[in-house]
Amino acid sequence: MASFLPSHTAPTQEKNLARFLRLTAECKDPSKYLSNTAHIALLRPYQRIIGIGILVVPLILEELQREPDQWFWALEAITEENPVPPEAAGIVKLMAQAWVDWGREQGYVSK
Repeated sequence: MASFLPSHTAPTQEKNLARFLRLTAECKDPSKYLSNTAHIALLRPYQRIIGIGILVVPLILEELQREPDQWFWALEAITEENPVPPEAAGIVKLMAQAWVDWGREQGYVSK
């Protein structure tokens, strides 16, 4: 789990992980038929993931490492960052790698 958080947040981390996994599962079915990222980002479970805030960033980045997917809107909304270079725009695998690299630099992802 994210090492940048104080140890007293462990129960919160576990709770956020469980919530993230549940909300991610809730996003999967309705989003598989959506090609528009904005429509995916407006799904209620996706919005609830954004609502968790900065604590969910390591979880999203771990998910991107496992399976590149449309988490970029959430990451940008939460972090107010966008490390994706223009030449990678629209290429999910490259966008995911840009975010994971950013996460390593920021301490959200283990080296």
